[in-house]
Amino acid sequence: MNKVVIQGSKLTDKNMLHQILKQELKLPAHYGENLDALWDCLTADIQLPVTIEWVDFQKSKDLLGDYAENTLEIFNEAEKFTGGKLKIKIISNF
Repeated sequence: MNKVVIQGSKLTDKNMLHQILKQELKLPAHYGENLDALWDCLTADIQLPVTIEWVDFQKSKDLLGDYAENTLEIFNEAEKFTGGKLKIKIISNF
């Protein structure tokens, strides 16, 4: 199983979030860098199984506001859609 680690403290804005996701998840060149495109890629374009560990999610919320929550919702929905082949784990960084 592949594991991808997303560091919440590095997600300074929406653009950085999508750039990191594109790089770490090896999303295709046509990735549109928005939540609709993220859903499309998570459910059709990435190699499964994969576990995504989002470290310091609270810092992401501080930096991105509701966009972090909306992104997490996309991951949770994709986890259900893929029957658990995509897993999202929130890791606290204390």
